[in-house]
Amino acid sequence: MDSNKTVYYANNLEEVFYQLKTVAGLQIVGGCTGNDPLANNFLSVRNLPELSKLEKHERYFDFGPAITLSELEEVGRNNLPVVLYDAIKTIANPQVRNIATLGGNICTKSSKRTLYAPLLALDTRLEFQRGTETMYIPFTKFTDIPPEWLLTKIRVPVEEWEVTVFRRVGPAHIINERSASFVFLTNTQNSQISSLRIAFAGEVWFRSLELENKLLGAHLPIPEKSIISLVEEAASQFDEAAQKTGKEIPPILRDQFLNLIKFSLEQLTY
Repeated sequence: MDSNKTVYYANNLEEVFYQLKTVAGLQIVGGCTGNDPLANNFLSVRNLPELSKLEKHERYFDFGPAITLSELEEVGRNNLPVVLYDAIKTIANPQVRNIATLGGNICTKSSKRTLYAPLLALDTRLEFQRGTETMYIPFTKFTDIPPEWLLTKIRVPVEEWEVTVFRRVGPAHIINERSASFVFLTNTQNSQISSLRIAFAGEVWFRSLELENKLLGAHLPIPEKSIISLVEEAASQFDEAAQKTGKEIPPILRDQFLNLIKFSLEQLTY
């Protein structure tokens, strides 16, 4: 490790809050399995019991950010939201999942990692603490951890979905500029779409709220002509989100997103 970097330690949350307050530019990390560069000062919270809890409630899970991906995987596909479980299974290999944490996967500063789209689609809520203060941020509004605050809980609702689509694009088991994840969730009632979630995350990330709202109440099956129109609208939303990143987005990501939108909508024609 670079000799200019300093590793800090904490035995409990009180010590973490103290370090965040007194050490300038302190970076909180998990298992350090990512490829983002570390700050000069960093502290791993992976082994703190307070941040490694898993609590199952009737309608949601509360996950500590330091819970490992393997521990999440052990909860099982029948208990976790299906798209979250399916996403975890695509990440690296069992050895990496034994070390990598949930918080580390969603708090990267560069492109969004594999679990970002599922958590975005599932209406996840994040809890942050600073000493005795607590703050909640919907995942749809999350951009970065506020200075001196610590991510302490990730609340994921548990809902039944009739149609669940998760796809990861790009090379297997590694992350690069062509990597992204896609989620499509749908429920119907009386042959109409009653709820819908669409999310995409990689170099460009967004929740397709306009498309979701446009499809709510739509009668099934969706005609082919309507699918073509909806894909065109999805293309405009992707372009708008890509422009906001200020990056040059690989064209293949746009093509794959539109193909996945078309595929998912075609599941509603039967």
